Amino acid sequence: MDLNSCYQLLGVRESSSNDEIVRAFKKMAMQYHPDRNRDNTEWANEKMASLNSAYNSIMSYRFSSEYIESSETMQNKNGSSDTSYETKKTKSKNEFHDELYGLREDAKKEYLINRFARSKDDAKEALYRYFQYKLYNLHQRDRRENTKIYEKMVISLRKSYHEIKKLSELTKDMELLEHFHVFSELIFRFYKSSECINIIDSYNDRYEVHAFSIYRKADEILNLSEKEIFFERHNRGRFIRSNAQPGLLTSEKIFHELISVYPKSSWVVETRIKLEYISILKNYLELFFSE
Repeated sequence: MDLNSCYQLLGVRESSSNDEIVRAFKKMAMQYHPDRNRDNTEWANEKMASLNSAYNSIMSYRFSSEYIESSETMQNKNGSSDTSYETKKTKSKNEFHDELYGLREDAKKEYLINRFARSKDDAKEALYRYFQYKLYNLHQRDRRENTKIYEKMVISLRKSYHEIKKLSELTKDMELLEHFHVFSELIFRFYKSSECINIIDSYNDRYEVHAFSIYRKADEILNLSEKEIFFERHNRGRFIRSNAQPGLLTSEKIFHELISVYPKSSWVVETRIKLEYISILKNYLELFFSE
């Protein structure tokens, strides 16, 4: 489904704000929920899967493209002056070029490494806050004070993502490019995963309930691995691989089982996103924790 079709399916314009898109998605989800279409639940499940896919495609595009609601707009909307996250405007590619101008190759590489380290640290701080405030729990995230924290976290991740993408255009060093690619993809896949639904709102459709039970089991195991990678190891001061890697492999296996056993479930959309995320998480561990 192309992006224009996604906007049309949700009944929103390309110029609509993120909040407007969220509201439109929730309204349509209520309309097409299988509980409201019990005479045609298979059709309703397919419709819900399409809505989930369209919503995720739009929000993912807005994250990975240069479409970013300004930090000033976000702060005004939130009525907050909290500066615990870095929300300054992302450096342009030309600004990076200017700072690199006249430097020797070894100095250029050192500059890129240092800039990458800063962007990586900003992203890791945002990821830490995600687990610190238990924002993976959607009920917890919906609390007013936590909604602000989540929005600022997304701004910080976007900033790091785009800066790393721009750094990638300034070098041909394969080792640097691999690190830039894996970490920027980690940020993007994490964001997509964080937007996935993980709470069922009805227990009337047994097929969907069974699919959800598998999805929830895998997601909870994945969550424990994430906590070790992005939260617990910082608190502890060291990384325990055995607290993370087995869980990634187990959750991956269970997610694949869901797709195999319940291929028509609306939870397949979220499951595929989680599998993409697990894949890049495994690459991240292999590349950044191999030493």
